[in-house]
Amino acid sequence: MLKKNKNSKQSSNASARIVDGKLILSLPDAETPVVWQMDLTQSKASALEVRKDDEGKIFTLTLKTPKGDLVEIAPFISKEYAVEGLMAASSALGNAHGAIRAPNESVADGASVSYNIGQKKKSGLGKKLLIIFGVIFTLVILLMLWSATAPKLPASGYPQQYGAASAPSAPPANQRIGEAVSADDFLGRQ
Repeated sequence: MLKKNKNSKQSSNASARIVDGKLILSLPDAETPVVWQMDLTQSKASALEVRKDDEGKIFTLTLKTPKGDLVEIAPFISKEYAVEGLMAASSALGNAHGAIRAPNESVADGASVSYNIGQKKKSGLGKKLLIIFGVIFTLVILLMLWSATAPKLPASGYPQQYGAASAPSAPPANQRIGEAVSADDFLGRQ
């Protein structure tokens, strides 16, 4: 049995990782050192917890199933070591990426099922469509800017010179065509 001084800072060697859909937990600091594995596809709603015995001397890392069954994983004489084993498992589950189920494993009806944790795969089609829409949007914006800066033509199709062109007004009734008119009279009629 390993006895540790409670006043000294303890450092656990517990480790955990997920390989091919299985949680592999290594607990060398347990009362009985153990390497334990759990198939994640079979225990979707299970809980890991640290329980202490009636005397409060032994702390056991356990797995609690949805049916209420308790599976002992490893007993510890130190609560800190038991909690570090629990935290190692928690860290491995929290940092898992990829499929839980092994790629060649299939369910009863023959269809293959996998559960992704933490990652989403982007499809090539979605990425291509995003690029195409981006290019179209950019072209529309450039076309709008170009049309806003292009010179405007009048509705008649002929460019106007320096001001609005107006049709010549008819001469007053008392004036004959070809007769000289003073500038003031001419501009007054405009």
